[in-house]
Amino acid sequence: MIPGRRVVPAACRAVFLLSLFALAPGAQAQTAATFSVVSEYSLRGLSLSSGRAEPQLRIDQDSSDGWYWGAFGSRVLLRASPASALAIAYAGYARRLASGLGWDAGVSRVVFLRDGRSNYLEVYAGISSDRAGARVSLSPHYYGEGRTAYAEVNGDWPLGERLRLTGHAGLLHWLQDYGRAARNRIDLRAGLAADIGDFSVEIGLQARQRDPGLGAARARALFASASLGF
Repeated sequence: MIPGRRVVPAACRAVFLLSLFALAPGAQAQTAATFSVVSEYSLRGLSLSSGRAEPQLRIDQDSSDGWYWGAFGSRVLLRASPASALAIAYAGYARRLASGLGWDAGVSRVVFLRDGRSNYLEVYAGISSDRAGARVSLSPHYYGEGRTAYAEVNGDWPLGERLRLTGHAGLLHWLQDYGRAARNRIDLRAGLAADIGDFSVEIGLQARQRDPGLGAARARALFASASLGF
């Protein structure tokens, strides 16, 4: 495991350099950035902010030949961990099929600043349509522990010019025993989003299958977010 004091500079340099590359003038790609404030940072049904609201920044870049890459950052507050922030760098390749469906595959690296024990890598592949998509992610060392597979389905349904329904269902499966935690864990999420130009807000409900053997906090049932794209 990498000592936490050595993770901060490495993680900062990786995200900073990736962000500079994404924003560099003359790059043959389309760049987008999104600043968000969430009522709670939750991921796969787990709370990564202990119920606290957090600011987040995401930068995405798509090239004309199908390659994409980006970075994401957020503050975190975890049980029994000194981690103060999370940084994610990812890259992949996407193509559109003749049928209109699209597929993509890539890799992501998750780094917890000040606590390198929880860092992990994932490889993923998925297929999508205009309004829905499915993806499978594999990690050899999820949160610094064992091997996992995560399958998810996400959807987005318009209710008019500005309103849309959002939905998510995911299943985390441990490919090896992980203490007293359940081998499988389901998380669900449904929301109502409104888009006004580059600004969007969302409110909804989320749930995670109960798992008494898991020490991580469950995300609150009600969530809300506000985002500005530029």
